[in-house]
Amino acid sequence: MKKNLLSIAMGGLAIVLFSVSTVHAQVKGDPAFTGTISQPLAAPKTSTILSPELKKMSDQYGPHAKIAESVTKPVASSDALAKYMQIKGGNVVVDVTAKGDLASARAELQKLGFKESAVFGRVISGTIAISALSQLESSASIRYAKPAYKPLHVSKPVNFGGTSLRGKPVARPVISQGDTAMRTYVARNKYHVNGKGVKVGVMSDSYNNLGTAQIGVDHGELPGPGNPFNFKKPVQVLKDLDSGGTDEGRAMAEIVHSVAPGSELAFYSADFGQADFASGIVKLANAGCDVIADDVIYFAEPFFQDGIIAQAVDQVKSQGVTYFSSAGNESIRSYESDYRPSTVEILGPGNGTAQNFSGPGDAPRYLEPIYIPPGGSIISSFQWDQSSFSASGVGCQSDFDIYLLDIYGNVVAAGASDNIASGDPIEVFGYFNNTSNHTFYLAILKFAGPDPTRLKYLLYNDALFYLTTPPIPGILSPTLVGHAKADGAIATGAAYYLQTPPYGVDTPVVEGFSSVGGVANYYDVSGNRIAPLVRNKPEIVTPDGVSTSFFGQVIPGASDTFPHFFGTSAAAPHGAALAALMIEAQKLRTITPNQIKGILESHTYDMDNPYTPGFDKGFDFATGYGFVRGEKAVGEVKFPNLYVKNLDVKPLCSSSPGTTRNFDISNPNPFEVSVNWLILGTSQHGSFMLSPGDTTFSVSPYGNAWFPTIAIIDWEDNFGFTRFDLAYSSSATCGKEAVSAINSDQLIAGKESGSLGTATKPGNIAEVYPNPSSNTFRLYLSLAEQQNTDIQLYSADGKVLQTRRVYQPNGVVDIDASGYKAGVYMLKISSPGGFVKTIKLIKQ
Repeated sequence: MKKNLLSIAMGGLAIVLFSVSTVHAQVKGDPAFTGTISQPLAAPKTSTILSPELKKMSDQYGPHAKIAESVTKPVASSDALAKYMQIKGGNVVVDVTAKGDLASARAELQKLGFKESAVFGRVISGTIAISALSQLESSASIRYAKPAYKPLHVSKPVNFGGTSLRGKPVARPVISQGDTAMRTYVARNKYHVNGKGVKVGVMSDSYNNLGTAQIGVDHGELPGPGNPFNFKKPVQVLKDLDSGGTDEGRAMAEIVHSVAPGSELAFYSADFGQADFASGIVKLANAGCDVIADDVIYFAEPFFQDGIIAQAVDQVKSQGVTYFSSAGNESIRSYESDYRPSTVEILGPGNGTAQNFSGPGDAPRYLEPIYIPPGGSIISSFQWDQSSFSASGVGCQSDFDIYLLDIYGNVVAAGASDNIASGDPIEVFGYFNNTSNHTFYLAILKFAGPDPTRLKYLLYNDALFYLTTPPIPGILSPTLVGHAKADGAIATGAAYYLQTPPYGVDTPVVEGFSSVGGVANYYDVSGNRIAPLVRNKPEIVTPDGVSTSFFGQVIPGASDTFPHFFGTSAAAPHGAALAALMIEAQKLRTITPNQIKGILESHTYDMDNPYTPGFDKGFDFATGYGFVRGEKAVGEVKFPNLYVKNLDVKPLCSSSPGTTRNFDISNPNPFEVSVNWLILGTSQHGSFMLSPGDTTFSVSPYGNAWFPTIAIIDWEDNFGFTRFDLAYSSSATCGKEAVSAINSDQLIAGKESGSLGTATKPGNIAEVYPNPSSNTFRLYLSLAEQQNTDIQLYSADGKVLQTRRVYQPNGVVDIDASGYKAGVYMLKISSPGGFVKTIKLIKQ
């Protein structure tokens, strides 16, 4: 087990901040359960569309009960989820899943006084009167309703002391030290960028619930009227929390403004339910945001499938928005293991059969010990590998429950909803330990349905694993889940800014709490089972522990008296601000989210995964590709640099050259490139996203041995120009012959070539694709002579319609035929060196 303790001396006071070892996730001991499970469980499950929490609330405060304004927590005091239940007067914030027709569900909800905040997919977020909950149970169009618990915001309190808010103007604004750690201050000065013309959206809890945003504007930490540095455009607040927020979103906005002060800023609160969060992502994109950063996770986001928030992230990425999401602060505090069924009904007959936590060959263990300190709490999300109805419209087939027992055998908390009714393989529960005991036990029971393959739960808040003997297989597993592992998100880990090279450390050190990736998807968004899909998450690491004007913890003895913002919540906006500088530097606005991600990944300080032996070179699931080097990333894309490097296609051998020819395309870029390919003279063509490195593809040879098989690929560079490369296939047989010019089709390219036209000199290519076309014809030129080329388009009766001269012998020329009638046209290509070719074009 690696251990790397960060000890920083400040004013003579040594403070041990964080350990990046597994002590974050476990404590010593293997307490045996000695209690007696005798307490009867709650009433049997009944058929209802209300989650157990809402059902209990409805029964307690039903239509015949008077709802007092003072009612804020109609839940047990030991329920740690109590503070996350969003109750506003006599209303509760919920996520409702529609059975089928969304319009019918929305109309039915409206009749019940439901106040809709947003719809995404088949989920509707909004508020409903607690007194109206019982009426949902007779709904014909609603499948399930559950509380929209206030999501987790992944800032990290480190107990340095209280917060403070600067109350008087100073000469300089509070600037994030992350600006120095990423060397983005150098990039701004060296490349003359500040994010101008780029808009960054932030999603968190609130922006100005504290009412002090104008102080930040006046002091220069935020843009708006009164900003002393002439950044006058105010933050566009599309939606703020009505009350109770910490303004963490404003602290994130301060970080963005520190690094990219010329950027416009927008904010949308993510605390109104999953559908509203997903909708907010789209609304920020529609409001013109080029980059979005969030620090939010909902406990009920799917682990093993892309939920609606992840789908929204992918949607805006397809629109060109670069999305940064906090990786999370749970380190490796997760259990993930194969399902090991038993016939043991540990909580009594009819309550389900228990998961065996032990590995093969070890004595069975049906209760897993969990450490919860007195005065501490646990929140846990438990899931299994089946499809979520809320994500895909295909519901899970099994019903599982998870129970927390005390040392005496009493059930003190449970996640025991009817999953077959809800359609989601998700249970969430919480417990506040108001006892003097610190040992509790988890039991996982299958209540109904077929066996799944995989089980997983996360420990949030203060709970830890016990280091049992023998160890329980599956503890200390990855925790990066939810929309942060969406394909369209750049999941961002954290490193304390003082533990980065610009502050004197050779190798940056990842925060011990930063969440580790590696969780697979087992289902696609249509509910189909897929091979395990593990994405490389997190992608990058950026700074945390930085100063803000009001949010975080004051560090005793530090060089400043401002609060310091820890957690991956602080990391994500640093990445977003760096992306804003890159977009401005590129100027043409053609840079894509994939290109930004790839360039960030390729300009990093390599870091070590503290949970594996030795130094992990390159990507690892704790630190991604490493800590970003902002100056280099901005410099890579600074106009007029050509950062989309040329692709290369070359022939390969074939096991059967008479029927199949093989080609290899090399992509030297650290990101995918969209490629078109075709085989001249044939109908064989296609398009694909070319991953970095080498990719092979196969085609059928053209004609017979006398005709060349020529593959052409084309792509766009970052200036919007089309580039292409071509290769003559090889007739080499794998295992017998080497690929060489001797067996290359290029040697016969000078022979008569049928529909390719009469012979040209070796290396001379002039071909059109597509042909026929209804709009634009593309002329591919590869000519031996380095001379000008004339191109003329004729009508069938010989009238000249277009004339142009091309000043390079290689490239792609678009022939616009959109203004012509359908029919036959002739294209003539000629050069002073004697090359002449006429091609018949068919306009559809």
